[in-house]
Amino acid sequence: MPGPKYTEQEKEEYLQTASLIGHSRAMRELGYPKHWNTANLWAKEYGVTIALDELKQKAAEFNDWYGTEEQLIAMQEVISRGREYITQKADLTPDEFKKTVEGMKRAIETMQLLQGKATTRTGTEEATETDAAIRNLLSAFESDEQKVSGLGDQGA
Repeated sequence: MPGPKYTEQEKEEYLQTASLIGHSRAMRELGYPKHWNTANLWAKEYGVTIALDELKQKAAEFNDWYGTEEQLIAMQEVISRGREYITQKADLTPDEFKKTVEGMKRAIETMQLLQGKATTRTGTEEATETDAAIRNLLSAFESDEQKVSGLGDQGA
């Protein structure tokens, strides 16, 4: 459903105000447009440069400073630290394990997104014995059991 229609005069008034005080303050003062994207679109349409407010300017500088390569390096560090945490902490609770793995998963998905790879799968693979063993291990870990059924016959 499209939003309200604005007159050329309203757009020009907004852009004149925004060029002096920035998008956020102009939107608050004038009460329109409702969305920053609309305001930015108007500025582009009319060829008006609007200075970013201080917070958005810092965020833009941060994004420029951190290019794709730096973000990939940062995500790899998150994954490495998560792996270290899991392997080195002897008294890891199931909740800590779950939170750490979820953080690692988000880092992996971010890396895939930055690399232009798919971040979701809808495969039709069938479960294997290894999948069942992993589910049993996770279940045992979550319930603090030491004995895991179904693994004794794999070494034979």
